[in-house]
Amino acid sequence: MHNVYLFQPNYQVGHGEFTSLWLPYSVATVWAYVEQFEEIRSNFEVKDCIFKRELLDDVIDRLEDPAVCLFSNYIWNETYNLVLAQEIKTRWPTCKIIFGGPQVDELGFNFIIRNPFVDNVIINEGEVSLHCLLVDFLEGNLKKTYQIQSRVVLENLPSPFTDSDILNKIIKDNPGTKWATTIESNRGCPFACTFCDWGSLTQSKVTKFNLDKVFKELDWIVANGIEYVYFADANFGIFYERDKEIVQYIAKLKKETGYPHNVNATWYKNSAEKIIELVSILHKVGLNRGLTLSVQSMNDKTLETIERKNMEISKLSFMYKECDRQEVTYYTEFILGMPYETKETWKRGLCKAIEAGCHYFLDIYPLEILKNSKMATQLTQFDLEIFKFTTIHQGQPSKIPEQHNYVVSTNSMSRQEYIDSWMWSWLILNFHHYGWTQILSKFAHKHLKKDYLDFYEELLESCVFKNKIFFDLYYKQESELKSFFWNTNSTKVFDNDTILVISDQIEWHKNRDQVLGIINSWARQYFSQVDRSLIDELLKFSDLAVVNCNRKNTVTCEFNFNFHEYCSSDLDFKNSQIIYEFSNALQWDHIDDFKDKLFYKNRSGFSLQKIKPVIF
Repeated sequence: MHNVYLFQPNYQVGHGEFTSLWLPYSVATVWAYVEQFEEIRSNFEVKDCIFKRELLDDVIDRLEDPAVCLFSNYIWNETYNLVLAQEIKTRWPTCKIIFGGPQVDELGFNFIIRNPFVDNVIINEGEVSLHCLLVDFLEGNLKKTYQIQSRVVLENLPSPFTDSDILNKIIKDNPGTKWATTIESNRGCPFACTFCDWGSLTQSKVTKFNLDKVFKELDWIVANGIEYVYFADANFGIFYERDKEIVQYIAKLKKETGYPHNVNATWYKNSAEKIIELVSILHKVGLNRGLTLSVQSMNDKTLETIERKNMEISKLSFMYKECDRQEVTYYTEFILGMPYETKETWKRGLCKAIEAGCHYFLDIYPLEILKNSKMATQLTQFDLEIFKFTTIHQGQPSKIPEQHNYVVSTNSMSRQEYIDSWMWSWLILNFHHYGWTQILSKFAHKHLKKDYLDFYEELLESCVFKNKIFFDLYYKQESELKSFFWNTNSTKVFDNDTILVISDQIEWHKNRDQVLGIINSWARQYFSQVDRSLIDELLKFSDLAVVNCNRKNTVTCEFNFNFHEYCSSDLDFKNSQIIYEFSNALQWDHIDDFKDKLFYKNRSGFSLQKIKPVIF
């Protein structure tokens, strides 16, 4: 019997009550497929599955005469995998080291040449290829690379949850652990975005798992108390009727058992109105982490170059309004560093999303060059300068850093312009999406016909740069970003928890009165042409609208204008007495809990109070 060890190490993720470990779904899925064959069951035994970033010595000490070690390779575990694999090869030279996953080059020989201690690689989908590899192992006829040309047939594919003991054993051996898991209902992506490796790895045709299998896997997830579920489909919701059955089943399980606690998905990229209905089903049982209405860029030339087509701005605006109407939380993703993006197109793009109605949240990411993406072949074409970002995560036993390849300048955006674009993002996120000036900017947009771009440029120049508390925070963030992105020749390792989180919100809340005082002083000048008594009430309404870490109770206050309806809908501005109730979207236990919710619940509108008129 040949001893097999499986490796899909991941980080412990989250903080406080949101801390969890990921089940090794991918490697368990592949093994569940191969162990259905008698020749595999009779000749191979899985001795252990390494699913977290343990100290290397602790892992090595547990290995017993390994014959085959299978590594599932991702951007978040590649360095750890390679260091561990090399150590295993040194200790047991005859052990076969096999790598698969998205971080294996599609030209597999390149990976082996760079890492000579790796014996074999599996390219693209792993189930059938691994079976062929293990049969060849038994026959003494191993090839260096394995890549099946046809797609894996998903119908009746064994489940890593219900048809294999690997995940059951992990849960049994780790009592008291909070778990997160991936699940699939389909594979494939019809889109060809050049920055993504999804299409190249799974091909363009989307194929479906058996629906009954998906339901049984959800039953298993609930029965085992898995708290967080992530649908790894490239476009969940693309099969509307089928996916509606899935979300209805999840909602039913949630009502009956209380599990899962959170569900997330990569929603259909060109989401239609029907997608909101699916998200709403999850939202009504407290499971929606936010509908993704991604654009990545608002610059037409950029979108054409990256082979992506966004929905029309009118359609996007409709989606935002419909989400607001149905109280479905949402967010919009942007990627900074794309070809043909400039500082000015970036600034306009973020404000264009706000103008379309995106007031919940923007998620902004640096462009990362993935191995198997088309963009990895276009570095010279667009003069993409790469920063090799080396990072560790706090709270992990192993301190082996991982490396990411971020673009820090292009032929249309210099290094300084790249930093300036990040700082514009800092401005928009902190002031608008965390709520401090959202009401004011909405009022200026409707009442004074001011563009959001003009409003926030004026705020930056006349408020942020002219008040010490904001300028110091701005300068501190800018300096950190320069130190981070411009340190290309350094061996410095960064703590990922403090870099690229463009928010100093906990400091703002600790100094709430001072922050609001500065904003309100600037606003009185900005709105100097508007009646003073109206602005006094507007500022009071705006202050109450921002969540207050020192106040958990509901507050009511009388106003002479319909600020909420005016700023949040198409209703006209009216001078009439109205009482508004301000209540927290979520509660918190202490300041650290408040901080966690600021970070983890930003997509849910945690920063803004729930506002409604009081009717007597």
